[in-house]
Amino acid sequence: MYMSGPATMQGHSSMQASTMQAQGSPSGAPPPTAPAAGGNPLALKFGPPDAARGKALHEGVCQQCHGAGGVSTKADVPGLAGQITPYLHLQLAAFRAKLRPSAVMQGVAARLSDQDIADLAAYYTPLQPGPAWKADADARARGEKLFLSGDAGRNVVACQVCHGADGRGVSDNEVASVTNLSPGYGLNILHEFRDAPSFGGIVAPEAMRIVLKPLSDGDLKDLAAYLSSMR
Repeated sequence: MYMSGPATMQGHSSMQASTMQAQGSPSGAPPPTAPAAGGNPLALKFGPPDAARGKALHEGVCQQCHGAGGVSTKADVPGLAGQITPYLHLQLAAFRAKLRPSAVMQGVAARLSDQDIADLAAYYTPLQPGPAWKADADARARGEKLFLSGDAGRNVVACQVCHGADGRGVSDNEVASVTNLSPGYGLNILHEFRDAPSFGGIVAPEAMRIVLKPLSDGDLKDLAAYLSSMR
């Protein structure tokens, strides 16, 4: 299972998006710089990443939704602490290019330069994921079985094959961390992957779409329960 594709921030209104864009960066945060025009919108060019600057950007721009230290306390908003660098680069670039839906994230990412994105990733990646969320024990047990073992009878591939038994992902393979994923967000993104007709041949989300096709709505709920409470 390859959690590296569209991940809309459900539950945020366009009014919130407008407010965040109008507010800009609070005092003390480095102002985001506009991205360069032209070229491949997903290809980034940047100097040595600066985690300290990334922290300041987070506190000024991202913390309101994603939580202090990148640890989300909102069930429908993903935590960013501990996420792999390639995933963060790709998703922020995709939001900036409006290749992924979300009025909030498109508005925020529009003000980020390539260097801003690199600095944010340098801050988030070394952090530890947030704590486990509470989950129904039965649903969690069913989700754990799917994650670790899959279901050969239904051609369901075990999620750990790509994401690892601990769910922390593999940076070299651009496989995202899914450990303690916010439960509402996790369920939403699993549905997006499974139900999308196509992702235009982009390898990561296409792989997720194919892998999730055999799973029922109940299976997705069970997986979301397990992902949110892995450790």
